[in-house]
Amino acid sequence: MSPSRWSLRARINGEDHRVTPKELLFDVVYVFAFIQVTDWIAKEFTWRATAEGLTVLAILWWVWISWAWLGNVMRADKGLPLAGFIVSMVAVFGLTITIPDLWEAEGGGLAPLAFTGFYVLIRVIHAAVFFWGARDDARIRRQILLSTAAWIPAAGLLMAGALAEPQERLYWWIGTVALDIVATWVLSVKGPGWKVHSGEHFAERFDLVVILAIGESVLAVGITAAGIDLNPELMAIALLGVLIAIALWWPYFKDVGPTLENALKEADAEHRNDLARDAYTYLHLPLIMGILLVSAGNKGAVTAIELEQPSGDSALLMAGGAALVALTCALLMRLAGGTSRWLVASAVFFALAMLWMPQIDPTIATLVTIVVLSTVGWLTPATRNRKSVTIASNEEN
Repeated sequence: MSPSRWSLRARINGEDHRVTPKELLFDVVYVFAFIQVTDWIAKEFTWRATAEGLTVLAILWWVWISWAWLGNVMRADKGLPLAGFIVSMVAVFGLTITIPDLWEAEGGGLAPLAFTGFYVLIRVIHAAVFFWGARDDARIRRQILLSTAAWIPAAGLLMAGALAEPQERLYWWIGTVALDIVATWVLSVKGPGWKVHSGEHFAERFDLVVILAIGESVLAVGITAAGIDLNPELMAIALLGVLIAIALWWPYFKDVGPTLENALKEADAEHRNDLARDAYTYLHLPLIMGILLVSAGNKGAVTAIELEQPSGDSALLMAGGAALVALTCALLMRLAGGTSRWLVASAVFFALAMLWMPQIDPTIATLVTIVVLSTVGWLTPATRNRKSVTIASNEEN
């Protein structure tokens, strides 16, 4: 029997499709991206640096989202989609290595221009591969064209920011993120909408990127601690860094993730598409942001030991990140029809803690975060008490 020839043909997925090894390899690049964003935020502990880091994260997230939807519709490890994933993976790495120089480079500098160029390349390849692979699905093809109409002007703002002076770049790129997010959502609601082929694949794909973000928090602490002379205080804060990763894992993977996956499985086709858009595409971005803010705070606590200059900035980031994680988890549980009261209470607690946690010892602040998140994860049931809801439905439009 002769070996099968390689074909450009896309393999459309069924309802039982699972995440492929190629998608896992693609996501590994995002571990590096998460580390780069965390390092930038923790470098200065300023509001501007935080905004810059989160803006880059949002742009990278929108790249990841586009390929996550494509991989749900057609296999990522076969035919032309495989070639698209390979090229885009290399381009995402190219995006990521520019992050340390993005915000200080002069207008027209290598880093911002390369970042913009790689972004455009990834989006063009994605649109072309998706449009070609979905040639038998008029609905998806129309949605691809509408989404392209959203990201092209967003890419224009990205280029304008790359050419602008460093102090102006942030405002242009915030506009990029806002335009892409708003236009894509409106065109998805008013247009034919995307189509989820496998709810199990979709839930698994997002579970994996969340665990990678949490894993990055362990790496950030470990890499930072490895460059400092060992002492009891350093060992304590480093070990607490692992515990805080577990505390971040607990509410999501015990409660939120399984509840969302069950909601996807039980929803009808149109409602499942809307739930995937609202809960996964949009609300998982602030979840990842919150995790990375906690990671940056943890990294800052370790760095403060080396500098022997305790600072409340790390605790402020930790509390703010934990509040964002808890609030997002509460919204996700509500969309999925789950119980959210303990998550809401912890979000309020951490929001108020931003006022007093910077005043206490970083080790105590880390312990407080661990205890509260773990308790909420333990108290929140992974069950649904009502039907899931979505912000808007394509059927209604």
